[in-house]
Amino acid sequence: MRKIYAFFAVALMSVSVFAAKDVVPSDAVLADYYNQGDVCVCFYVPDDINCNSIVVTGSFNGWKSLPAECVKPEKVEGYDGWYVASFEPEAEPDATKGIQAKPIMLAKNGAFNWDYQVGAATVIRGGVTVQQGAYAGEIDLINYGTDAPNVFTVDAWKKDPCAAILHNYTIMVISDGCNNLILPYIAGTMTSWTDNGWTPMQLDQAKTQQYQAPVYYYSFNGAEGSPYQIVSGLMDPQTGLPDSLNAPGWKDEAYMQKLVDEQWVRIPGEDGDNQLTHEDSVIIWDLRVDSLRWARCAPAEDSVLVELSVKFPALNCPQAIEVSGTFNDWAGTAMAFNASTDYFTAEFNAKPSQFFKFHGAGSWDQEIEVNRDETDTWSKIADGELVFSKLWEDGTCSGEPCKKITLDFSDPDKYRWTGGEQGIENVVLTEKAHKVMVDGVMYIIRDNKMFNVQGTQVR
Repeated sequence: MRKIYAFFAVALMSVSVFAAKDVVPSDAVLADYYNQGDVCVCFYVPDDINCNSIVVTGSFNGWKSLPAECVKPEKVEGYDGWYVASFEPEAEPDATKGIQAKPIMLAKNGAFNWDYQVGAATVIRGGVTVQQGAYAGEIDLINYGTDAPNVFTVDAWKKDPCAAILHNYTIMVISDGCNNLILPYIAGTMTSWTDNGWTPMQLDQAKTQQYQAPVYYYSFNGAEGSPYQIVSGLMDPQTGLPDSLNAPGWKDEAYMQKLVDEQWVRIPGEDGDNQLTHEDSVIIWDLRVDSLRWARCAPAEDSVLVELSVKFPALNCPQAIEVSGTFNDWAGTAMAFNASTDYFTAEFNAKPSQFFKFHGAGSWDQEIEVNRDETDTWSKIADGELVFSKLWEDGTCSGEPCKKITLDFSDPDKYRWTGGEQGIENVVLTEKAHKVMVDGVMYIIRDNKMFNVQGTQVR
């Protein structure tokens, strides 16, 4: 049952948010977290040793060592790093040790470990005392009475549960032999993301003969949970060494791909990096299986003539628009405007796997931005790029142009042009922003400037 002191706690916390052990929660604040007659233990854990979940165990529960059987402390609202745990006292506390309770930080995997109990503490107030425990590196927290919270700081754990857990790893890539010049590169915290992020993997001659396919590896001592990525570069055909002109960069075509729901997606995806999760193990990426492949080894696609017609949002729309993508090396292809339909049209050769974007002619100051809900249906790859595969239909090519694609991007709730002045639709009318009629045309006056309905400053 929470106490009436909660009123005072809320009042205190509304003043400021504390983030240091020097500002200690008052008894009035803590009264909101325990019942009268219970033992209350309040403690502070510094940020540098506060990395996992914490539980409290002690004589009150028979020194249980299962996390579910311990008391899970609450965070004291408004006091960063401070925790509070309460429990019913024993019927007859020990005459010498009273009621014992100590916090223990769980391991990264959530396991209980006695090595991670409190190893040093400083009493602030209450009936708690600290003395050397029966085992090296341990202390006993002895609590007397239930009339006031026992407040102390955790100065150190017996052993540091926040230290990185290191294991021996070997990451192995079995290539599919589609191109014997492909050279896998690895990047991650184990390489300190050096050499522009990428380090070439080594060819394992023995395993290459064993698997009858190129086998590359990278061995290291790394921290569990560390991120890493693997991409494909190329070798110099004359020397067999990494080709500096074809070293991988941060580009999608260099990644491995995985078949998911009949779509090839890159590894890793947009959600992040691969993680080291295997202890003292060999992690194998076998590109000979049907569900994995190098993007460089994807079946060749034939370009087809595409007629692309798009209607854009009127607000901030540039007078001349280009479509750029991997199909034209991002050089920009002009789109012709049809005043009778309000559509911009361009013809070019493209493949279904290629990406594209729309922007003002000769400039990237104005681009089409797609809202997140709409982007999800388009499988955005990166930086707002769209992929043709979402528009490609099954079947063979017939006639010229081979593909006629029509898009309506005019909905301002789904699409907008970046940059440019804010237009009439988005202006909040105030005393400083108001509508005017000039020769039968509606304008907005704001900050001594006049804007037309497209958002272009006219005066």
